[in-house]
Amino acid sequence: MNFKKWYADRGPKFIAQRASKLFSRYGISAQRSKTRIEDSMQTLAKFGCAPTFFTPGTVVERYPQFIQGLQKEGAEIAVHSYQHIDLSAIKPAEAVDQLMKALSVFEKFGIENHGFRGPYLGCSKELLDSIPADLFEYSSNQAIWVDGPALDSATNQTLIFDTLRRFYQPAPSSETVSNPSMRTNLLEIPVCVPDDLQLHDGLNLKSPGISQVWIEMLQQTHARGDLFNLIFHPELSSICTESFEILLEQAKLLKPAVWITRLCDINDWWKEKAGFKVDVHPNSEGLTLEFTCSARGTVLAKGFDHTYSDNLWNETYFELQDKTLTLPTNQHPFVGLDYKAPEQIVTFLREQGYIVITDHMATSCEVYIDAETLSRLGSQVNIIDYIETSSAPLIRFWKWPNGAKSAICITGDLDAMTLFDYASRLSTP
Repeated sequence: MNFKKWYADRGPKFIAQRASKLFSRYGISAQRSKTRIEDSMQTLAKFGCAPTFFTPGTVVERYPQFIQGLQKEGAEIAVHSYQHIDLSAIKPAEAVDQLMKALSVFEKFGIENHGFRGPYLGCSKELLDSIPADLFEYSSNQAIWVDGPALDSATNQTLIFDTLRRFYQPAPSSETVSNPSMRTNLLEIPVCVPDDLQLHDGLNLKSPGISQVWIEMLQQTHARGDLFNLIFHPELSSICTESFEILLEQAKLLKPAVWITRLCDINDWWKEKAGFKVDVHPNSEGLTLEFTCSARGTVLAKGFDHTYSDNLWNETYFELQDKTLTLPTNQHPFVGLDYKAPEQIVTFLREQGYIVITDHMATSCEVYIDAETLSRLGSQVNIIDYIETSSAPLIRFWKWPNGAKSAICITGDLDAMTLFDYASRLSTP
């Protein structure tokens, strides 16, 4: 590790503040950490929730039986580099070596592998492009900043809050949706920040304040049908436990439902959903639409006479129970885009479940977005708002399984178990 850069990135005040917290939370023995983690697992299990723990290879090496036990209890264990270092601060080839070494440790101790997250969410585009195909199924490194009244009103801000925000480099939720997106080889599953360290150590919020921020993040993601991928650190488990209970109780009350799941399950679902399609067949009665999707898939429709649908899903959409539908010949309830629309926008909208047409039939779609309008809208959020606020008939696949409106994952960065684990970072080559 480049100690000078490490020191310069943090500064003496941040280092002093974090050190004081670590000495109060960790000891020479790992027992305190084990108890905190096991207690958090028990709390989450009451709500049918199993976490995803991102764990460095060195931690797996030192505590293999404990990590194996977490996996047996239902937790997903994912790669968090081999050593806890910022992967964006080293050469891509060196970062890939770190990931490969971590995978070797996982394999040695029988830990299943699906995805990875870089320490400090440090993962450059160059690194993602350098990762060999099939090494991982997903990455969870893109941060999205989710604002809310409780967060905006917090005033006791410390240096930890801003320093971590600088590390995470989040995109604003006002422009970016918090949903998975497929890269060439990897599914990117974004994370929602601020995290627990920013809320507790950075804003001095106690459990009620943390709960309120998390509930507002849940409400925003649920309203938009997005994923709330929450980050916590087991060093704060005892403080977060009450907030977990309050948050998940709220999640259970929301309708349509919130899917409580792990990142590996999100990854499996997103790939399952990618095979959904609709076939359009002209006939004497008009157009017959045949929807192909798995048993968990949901087809939604809005803007039609209710004779086309029979199950109100929310205040706007009905859920189609029959996967075949006949419409008048002149009705094309899809999203049409200008043929020059950027491929990343076409892919993005299809991943959200929209049936997107870009050929000569695009202008006949009920919702058509020309090149000028698309350029003016700009952001992901604006484009979706434009589509959703249209009164035109629309049929789409939904983003989540079994009719759930949104999803939540509790993900923990299990960075260390003892003070020794933290101290060993400073001796990293």
